[in-house]
Amino acid sequence: MMILQAASMRWAEAEAVKAGASYAGLMEEAGQSAARMLRDVRPEGPVLILCGRGNNAGDGFVAARALAQGGRRVQVVCLLGREFSPLAGENRARLAGLPVEEYDAAALDGAACERLCREAAVIVDGCFGTGFHGELTGEPRRWMAAANRSGAFRAALDLPSGMNCDNGYCSADTFRAELTISFAAAKPAHLLKRSAPLCGEVRVADIGIGEEILARAPGAATLLDRELAVRCLPPRTEDSNKGSYGRMLAAGGCARMTGAILMASMAAMRCGVGRVTSAIPEAAVPLFGSRLPEVVYAPVALAADGTFPAEAAPALRAQAENSDSVLLGCGMAVSAGTMAVTREILQSGAPLVLDADGLNCLSRAPEMLDTARGPLILTPHMAEFSRLCGRSVEEIRADRFALAAEYARTHRLVLVLKDSNTVIAAPDGRLWMNRNGNSGMAKAGSGDVLAGMTASFLAQCGDPVRAALAAVYLHAAAGDAAAAALTPYCMTATDIIARLPDAFAQCLGGR
Repeated sequence: MMILQAASMRWAEAEAVKAGASYAGLMEEAGQSAARMLRDVRPEGPVLILCGRGNNAGDGFVAARALAQGGRRVQVVCLLGREFSPLAGENRARLAGLPVEEYDAAALDGAACERLCREAAVIVDGCFGTGFHGELTGEPRRWMAAANRSGAFRAALDLPSGMNCDNGYCSADTFRAELTISFAAAKPAHLLKRSAPLCGEVRVADIGIGEEILARAPGAATLLDRELAVRCLPPRTEDSNKGSYGRMLAAGGCARMTGAILMASMAAMRCGVGRVTSAIPEAAVPLFGSRLPEVVYAPVALAADGTFPAEAAPALRAQAENSDSVLLGCGMAVSAGTMAVTREILQSGAPLVLDADGLNCLSRAPEMLDTARGPLILTPHMAEFSRLCGRSVEEIRADRFALAAEYARTHRLVLVLKDSNTVIAAPDGRLWMNRNGNSGMAKAGSGDVLAGMTASFLAQCGDPVRAALAAVYLHAAAGDAAAAALTPYCMTATDIIARLPDAFAQCLGGR
């Protein structure tokens, strides 16, 4: 499924017109498609369509015409007066002679507003679509609130009014759709967890824009789903041995944090890598040995401050150069020694997943990024990415696709921007977004599990994009399996690891 932001959608429409379509034709197909879907979900009863003044209103007017011609009782309320965009005005004019009742919202009192909404079997929101930003005010807010109070089935054209297309911000009294009919492609707000509940079921209507155009749209993203994740999984063959599936080095931990690198190593082993070497504080080896006997240990004598010493950097670099992937940073702390280790590993040329304190070291000395010699995957959460890119968390959430893509392209790396909807950005500009996962994963250790999984897949396939996509999807799928068994309240990061077999079975079962 393609995911297009508002500007990407405008670009795609313009390209379709260049290729021979027309804006009038696209609007006609959008409105007709909406009418067909509305007849499918609610074949009977009066329909009330709330229209603004732009092209979303035009889509509503086309739907009104199609429904009226099919014998439905249709009422249209103009929420922003009777001045319309040219195409919307043309389609409003085509309602002449049809049994469509039209009202000016400003001329109706509160009782009339409530009555029209109460008497409708279906209320269709065609006010703002993807162009909305800010807050609902005036007549749109009054009518959206009344629609939400009604018992009618509520359907939105492209996007519920009051919702920002790109970041999912929802104004007070945002239209609460039970069905959203999205034109040409899904929009970010349909999938973002802050806004998806207000979209209801999302159906994508083909309005005549080719898939090739949608895929080329600047900022377009692809939904990360099971089918894609399975295609990204490293293959396994019966005629193989542990050397066939890669050697991974996991380096991390400090005197006060050993659990993070333990969980990362456990998750890596669960994802199929042939061998994991864990470079960890020497005092932690007995704990690791009792919990994870399958890994090889490379004990590190810590510095006086309880962190990796700079003197360990050359040996770790040598180990990295003999590994198919390296994970660096989980529970490592930030110190002069860990800064030196990060610098050496970046320069080793080994395929590298940099997480947690590895990222924090990088944010202290961003010039280190320019010295990286091998494939690189960064896995920051929002706050870590804020430190890396110099933008606030609020700015990132408002424009996550563009900022992730810019960072990945500029630094020639794969960025896994972790959030309730994780975004993956490739250095060539490609973008993906996942939608699975749950609130139970918002706990310490979940990111370490994902980092270990990512490095495991990287060691096996050597492709940073494939490794990131497979890891993000399966991590969330395992989290969903854990939540189903234990509830989001009770599950922990190690429960995600325990449910990885369920996630793999679920994905591979449909292969």
